[in-house]
Amino acid sequence: MMSTASQATAPAEKQGLAMKALISIALVWAFDAMDFSILTFVLIDIMKDYHVPLTLAAAVSSATTFARLGGGFLGGLLGDARGRKVSLLISIVWFSVFEFLTGFSIGFTLLFIVRILYGLGMGSMYASGTPMLMELMPAKWRGLASGLMQSGFSFGYIFAAILYRVWYSSLGWHKLFFIACIPALLVALYIWRALPESARWQETQKKTGKRVPVSALFGKGRTWNTLHAAIIAIIAFSVTYPINVFYATLLKEKGHFLPAVIANTIIILNVAGILGNLIGGWVSDKVGRRWTLVVSALGTIASSFVFLHISNQADRDIFTFLIGFFSIGGVWSVIPTYLAEHFPTSVRSTGQGTTYHFGAALGGAVVPLIVSAVAPSVGGLASSMTYSVAIASILVLIFAFLWRESKGEILE
Repeated sequence: MMSTASQATAPAEKQGLAMKALISIALVWAFDAMDFSILTFVLIDIMKDYHVPLTLAAAVSSATTFARLGGGFLGGLLGDARGRKVSLLISIVWFSVFEFLTGFSIGFTLLFIVRILYGLGMGSMYASGTPMLMELMPAKWRGLASGLMQSGFSFGYIFAAILYRVWYSSLGWHKLFFIACIPALLVALYIWRALPESARWQETQKKTGKRVPVSALFGKGRTWNTLHAAIIAIIAFSVTYPINVFYATLLKEKGHFLPAVIANTIIILNVAGILGNLIGGWVSDKVGRRWTLVVSALGTIASSFVFLHISNQADRDIFTFLIGFFSIGGVWSVIPTYLAEHFPTSVRSTGQGTTYHFGAALGGAVVPLIVSAVAPSVGGLASSMTYSVAIASILVLIFAFLWRESKGEILE
């Protein structure tokens, strides 16, 4: 019979394990986001060095995002078949290697290829790490854990801004990638030593005894779950990626601001995103995923005109904070757990990884291309960004009401 001390220790051990998983996986996501975000600071440099227009320079980011779809699918398959941990570790090493090789890109074609290969690892990391985290967290904390993990992307953008501000002028843009690849490898070493495999995945493997086919995503009444997860991912990316990809470029090209001003503005945006993720995640455990999405979408719409008023510092700083809080923060705070709650454990890694990165491919890759392409016909990049963010936020409002409230549910 289990002693009282052992009964008390077991929950404490689970909580300690959950915290280790939360911190380490959030850090990996932050460093992955840092690697990805550095490119947005140097689009102008890519245009100048390789003599390409903005649309083609932005296509590098879009190609990386498309590659994430392939990585999310393949990493998801590996995570469901062989375990979340092994897939996560392979992903981290993969994207770190190609981040390093980005610094050796001596031509635009080579840069394009290397960033596609980097995107495969980035996609696989999310497909493995997010289900692992959600399966290790107690149901009552999943919303907060979701917000904390998602805040890692904002931390990554801040880390990228700091790298850009401190070393860009002295090292040039290529060498920034040599520095950026190191932190994630250190966290991978910690995960390898400190975190076990997901117990929920191991339990499911023992019950089924074999890998569940991908077709299970559309079987047993799950078709709408899968489609809804993909749609939510598409519009969530459409809300934030025009901001992530073009805001620094808008400040540099239209505002003609110095690197310090650009970096400070991006830091404000992402500090607000961190706060929005933390508060949004906590609120979603109280009032639910749906109303967190609805309030965040309304706040994003109300602050989406910031891009038209970047010349005035007070307006720029205040509304940069607000749009960061509601879009990068609030809308995205629930996405990791919301998507995880759409799928059973047997196909969660594949389902979450694929739908999330399908959203990344369309909302994160295609939408920025559309924004840059239509900018000349709607009054410039600032107007194009404003319209796209507002329209995507309206769609968030609509689709938040087209799926059940999943707050507090035990993962299937």
